[in-house]
Amino acid sequence: MNVLKHIILILIIFAGYTKAQTPDNFKSEILSEDEMLITTGKALQLIQENKPADFKNLFAPDIRKTITDSQIVQLTEQLNSLFKNEKIPTDKRDILPSLQVTGNNKDTLFVNNINYNFKSSKTLIFSFLKKYGTKELAGVHLKNKPLNTGNHRPNLKQIEDFKFNVDDITWFRIYYDEGPNKITKFKNETGYFAIQGDSEKLEKSGIKPILKNIFSDLAQSKYESVDIFNDSLKRGEDPKFIQIEFSLKGEPYLISLYFPLLDHQNYSGKIVLMEKEYQNLGYQFILNQSDYLNMVKEFPKILDLKLDNFYEDKP
Repeated sequence: MNVLKHIILILIIFAGYTKAQTPDNFKSEILSEDEMLITTGKALQLIQENKPADFKNLFAPDIRKTITDSQIVQLTEQLNSLFKNEKIPTDKRDILPSLQVTGNNKDTLFVNNINYNFKSSKTLIFSFLKKYGTKELAGVHLKNKPLNTGNHRPNLKQIEDFKFNVDDITWFRIYYDEGPNKITKFKNETGYFAIQGDSEKLEKSGIKPILKNIFSDLAQSKYESVDIFNDSLKRGEDPKFIQIEFSLKGEPYLISLYFPLLDHQNYSGKIVLMEKEYQNLGYQFILNQSDYLNMVKEFPKILDLKLDNFYEDKP
């Protein structure tokens, strides 16, 4: 058994609660966030310094005696490996307290948590009980969860304008979906295709002049709204669309342009520009097609090109 999972079984970790289950005095059970953070900071440092014995001593005595030396060594190694692959969150927006409650008609137990939300799909949870206080841990739990839980924010700085140079493109991908009536044959597929590659392929395909015109119109940098996204784009059922993604020389983000081609589908009359740190994390700008009439004309021109030699075998 994975040692982390095993330790979780013997530590005091409880499921979430609903508002109806929460007693009126729950506020008195909330421990000091600042004090808990001091303890979790010590724990993170001891893990990074590979000091399992000292890390074990941070647990309350009742819990510590249930953890063997070999278990704490393995736990320290597993968490240290995580920290080497992913940076420990430092942004306060990614380090969040929470209160969990479990109980029945007779007894209610409150668990205070400090949650470190990593940029991947993991959350490291340190747990505390009031009877042990804020200087001793009651549990530790590494939880896998999707980014769309809403606690994740991009590290990227939000771009201030949409001024991109087509000559700076280092990689691109264009995807077309014919929508509900897929009848056109594109190489091995019917109703959709993808083209992707480097700057050389962009040049040879004949798409570069179209992108240049799109970029020229895009430089107006007008948008209706901007929000953080942490989920995939909700295109709706059987949408007809063109989507262009590209990376730029020296930039840490990926840009995606989503252009719907039918009325009465999600984002009709709009263009969605996404500044991506990950495929499902970044900033999403909503543009009005009426502000970018040249772009509206340029997008469909991609479909008029002779691109048979450039379609991906498996879009």
